[in-house]
Amino acid sequence: MTRRIIKGAGRLKLPAEVRLGRSGVHGYGLFARDFIPQGAQIIEYLGERITKAEAQRREDQRLARLAAGGDGCVYVFELNKRHDIDGNFSWNAARRINHSCNPNCESLNIRGRIWIVALRDLAPDEELSFDYGFSYSEWRGHRCRCGARQCAGYIIKSGQRWRVRQALAAERT
Repeated sequence: MTRRIIKGAGRLKLPAEVRLGRSGVHGYGLFARDFIPQGAQIIEYLGERITKAEAQRREDQRLARLAAGGDGCVYVFELNKRHDIDGNFSWNAARRINHSCNPNCESLNIRGRIWIVALRDLAPDEELSFDYGFSYSEWRGHRCRCGARQCAGYIIKSGQRWRVRQALAAERT
């Protein structure tokens, strides 16, 4: 398999608009240094371009690490029908953006590159977040700590959160 790294190998490089800091959600996060206007392309999600098969192999390894008590963080981003981007590299600052059920950013595929774009105006020192959009089949493996009012307690795409609430309610009865 040929490895194609998408830009940025080396040291962590942050755009001037953001800074790295401790997050109230999880670990580290990215924060706006100054005002960021709605629609601004803030940072590119960088990493290695891999096939879907390789992404599945790495997911199986991640699940094994998690079962053994290791890191369960997911850094693989869907790029298209054939490829994904594995952003598990220290120089990929965008991997530090946490999930929120009430996000202030979104991820957009712009000509084969993943960009984090402001959904609304962002104030200085505001933590950047986007909806990771995990599928319903994966919900139990991804607890959510965002604290948003509409949070279902698990990281799952917004249109499927009702299913998680329904499943949890059924378990309580």
